[in-house]
Amino acid sequence: MPECIARFSGNNLNEPLIIQSLVTLLTDASEKHLLVISSPREIQDLLTQGIEPLRLPSGDPELLIARVKAEIEKIEQAYELPASAPLNEAINKLDILLKGIHFTGDFSPALQDQVISFAEKIATLLLSAILQKNQLENQVVFPEELGLLVSDEFGNASIYMDESAPNIKAHQLGLITLIPGSVGLTRKGKIARVGHRAADYTAAALAAIFNSDRLELWQIRTPFKTADVKFVHNADYIESLTYAEASELSYFNYSGIHPRIVEPLINEHIPILVYDLADGQKILRTRINSKSIVSPHIVKSVAYTDDIAILKLNGPGVGFKPGILAKLTGAFNKNHINIRSVITAQTSINILIDKTAVETVKQLTEELKLPSVNQFEIDEKVSLIAIVGHGMQAHHGISAQLFSAVANNKINVLLSGSGASDLVSYLVINENDKLKAIKEIHKTFFN
Repeated sequence: MPECIARFSGNNLNEPLIIQSLVTLLTDASEKHLLVISSPREIQDLLTQGIEPLRLPSGDPELLIARVKAEIEKIEQAYELPASAPLNEAINKLDILLKGIHFTGDFSPALQDQVISFAEKIATLLLSAILQKNQLENQVVFPEELGLLVSDEFGNASIYMDESAPNIKAHQLGLITLIPGSVGLTRKGKIARVGHRAADYTAAALAAIFNSDRLELWQIRTPFKTADVKFVHNADYIESLTYAEASELSYFNYSGIHPRIVEPLINEHIPILVYDLADGQKILRTRINSKSIVSPHIVKSVAYTDDIAILKLNGPGVGFKPGILAKLTGAFNKNHINIRSVITAQTSINILIDKTAVETVKQLTEELKLPSVNQFEIDEKVSLIAIVGHGMQAHHGISAQLFSAVANNKINVLLSGSGASDLVSYLVINENDKLKAIKEIHKTFFN
């Protein structure tokens, strides 16, 4: 049984100082480690964006595999790694899959998950080679070998905890075990992904199965701070978050963790410890658990996302006509389109959607011919700004401070929402006002 279960980002393969700290940390460690590895963003983006064009006659699988190999070679050269037979075998399997897609035109969700899973597998094999070069013996176990069973909802599968536990506990793990995150095996023996960059969900499931006393996250891409340091240079680390606060922040610019990370941990109240790695040491930055700690000024962070758009359904009777939302949401569900929020009035229904779904939403809205809707429009040039922290409903004046911060600086609010949750209030504004809004809201609550 591993004493320490941690998620380590594949993006860190491009950070030699972090890798050196990892090597020192593992060299000095006495406890058994299980590291769940996420994919490097460059390799995952290449595979995610490169699969669909392969269905066309003009598709070029050899070009795609060459680009993936180029990213791998950058890392190999940076650490002067010798040839790795397991890594070469993985690349060859990926090459065969890509050529098969181009030859057959097959592009099923199951096949897509199988291809993208190589991003995590490649990152894990690269890290294994780096550790081996530094005289750190390690074991690589793929989730399908480990017996991590998941549902057949390709792209967004759920982990079957009870079914997975006996196989996983029976597996002989080494002193250092590396496991690719984000993927598992369906009951029918197919690879399925548990989400986009969801290695922490995998790590959380393993922490729960082994009944660990904590889950550690090492050097996440976006640390938890009171604001994004790109906009607020003096933003501080957030020392403590609840599960709910961390999950809420993960939907915004805190893409360093996956929103489902807390699901396996809640029942056993397993805490999440977020560390930076530096000089061979772990530096604790944020503790996440089920204990609700209300900050003296309530707000713990000012978060944002640019990945949204507003669908506006306008008409004199849209607020009175039943069935409009039901018809629309049914079509969205069939096309796997996520609805972020809905705000209604008698003459307009405003729906927040992911920006990546805009073209599909346009097509669906035109085809549905919704009753009482005489005009629809989509505004993509918007940003969603949120303040997050427990206690908003119990403390009067938080919303007033939020609106005063933007009103006093002549920032126009397109949409707003609060009250649905005790821990978040948000504004939708023009994207050109994002920088000013974040600075002024942070100044209001933290200065």
